[in-house]
Amino acid sequence: MSNLETFRPRSGYLLAFIAFFAISNFAYINILDYGFSGGSTSLTWGLFASSLFYLIFIHPKVIFSDEGLIIINPITKISIGWHEVSEIDARFTMYVMHSPTGAKIHAFAAQAPGRYHSRNIHPNEIKGLRLGNSNTIRAGESPRSNSGAATAIARMRFENFSRVGNIVGLKFDREFNLLGSAITLALLFIAIMAQLLHS
Repeated sequence: MSNLETFRPRSGYLLAFIAFFAISNFAYINILDYGFSGGSTSLTWGLFASSLFYLIFIHPKVIFSDEGLIIINPITKISIGWHEVSEIDARFTMYVMHSPTGAKIHAFAAQAPGRYHSRNIHPNEIKGLRLGNSNTIRAGESPRSNSGAATAIARMRFENFSRVGNIVGLKFDREFNLLGSAITLALLFIAIMAQLLHS
């Protein structure tokens, strides 16, 4: 893969920080009130919640390259070559259509804003965007939204791939996030066992 560009929204870090801060304060207060043995239950639940919030807010990203893109969602990692992409759009999230299977693959990291966001779009934002004859834009295509920014990058890379014509696209691949899922499930099991032992 060449000319890599990683897309990961900054808002994910902020939300994760708020979640981690709240969880750590909750666990700390419980340990102060009930001691380490009594507060260990809240500590184990806090670790489980933290791992879950990590998977939701920090782990997802989209990696763009000249050959294709890699969509990393909380529990899956999908590699797609530009030669197998038939459509790039944004509805709820940015998504690409995988032409051989007809599957619509969503990028969890590039979520679209609410439908009322389109009311706040300034005309200067859509200059340079290829909207066709309709000259309208959906909220998910706004350059200020995560889905709009990711969609713009994907379309630019797709056009470059088509224009050059001699780049070998990525091989389609789908991987399950076994490590992340195993850690989260293990922490859930530990939290349940700690709850049962202290109840």
